[in-house]
Order: sequence, then C-alpha cells, then structure tokens
Amino acid sequence: MIKHFIAGCFILLVCACGASRKEVVQSMKDNDLVQEKTVNDYVFRLQYMPSVQGAGDDTSLAYFRLNVSNSGGVPMKGTGDLSYSYGLDTLFSLVNAADTISAVDITRIANGTVNGVEYMLVFDRAKVYAEPDCKLLFRDWLFTHQFISFPLKGSAIAHIDSLSQKI
Repeated sequence: MIKHFIAGCFILLVCACGASRKEVVQSMKDNDLVQEKTVNDYVFRLQYMPSVQGAGDDTSLAYFRLNVSNSGGVPMKGTGDLSYSYGLDTLFSLVNAADTISAVDITRIANGTVNGVEYMLVFDRAKVYAEPDCKLLFRDWLFTHQFISFPLKGSAIAHIDSLSQKI
C-alpha cells in the first residue's frame, strides 16, 4: 500500500514539475509561434523550435522551421535546382523598427516530401530575445517573388523556452 502511495506521489511530482506537451503546443499557437500563410497557391508554415536543455542543442541559437508546399498537394517541380538549397541566408532576416538581424544559417531539410521544401532557420537567440516585437522577413525570390513576413515576439519565444526546459 505504501509503495502505491509513493509511486502516485512520484507521478504527481513529475507531472507538476514541467509543462505537458499539449500545453507547450497550445502556448505556441496562442503566441503566433506556429503560423501559416497562403500566397499564390503556396502555403508557408513557420514554426519555432524550442530547444531542450541537455538534449545536445546549442542553447545560444534560436531555430525555426519553414515549410513551403503547394496548397493543392501537387508535387512541386524544379525544386532540385541549386537556388532552392544554396545562398538562402540572404533571403531571411528578423526586422524591427531599428535593426535588421541576419540569419546565422539557413539549411534546406531533406524531409522526404515531393510537394514542398522545408528550411531550418537559425538566428542568434540573444538577439531574438532582445527584440520585443519583430517580423521574420522572407524575401521570396524562389516561389512567389514577394516579401512574406511573419510577426514574432521575443517575449513569447522566451516564454516557450521556459516551458520546454526540463527541471
């Protein structure tokens, strides 16, 4: 009987120490850290990737994923061209009223889909935290030939990071 009581207390303690995965996902949606925009039959889905301390992630960097796909699910043609994989760091930046922050690295992710491409966007975390309100600007010369912006809040990113840390 006492073993069951101790096991129950341990489970309750573990649940109380950290936010659940559902809480983190819901908070990301509420704080616009998962955004989707449709422009000219292309769907752009931006998602912030919180780092987990102790999981081998570099906690000095902030990671975002940008998935670009056709809205109809039709395979995208021509994405094998080198322009979709190289020289991408000039296409992305964080912009506010006073400053523009360039990306540390942009890498195309091999995700195995034929109806889109996916990019990992890497920025300096300290600079992202310092920006209270900014926009991630995508100078899209690859798909729609437009400027696409995603509003972000540095305080929301700091909040999500605090929820995703293990205690």
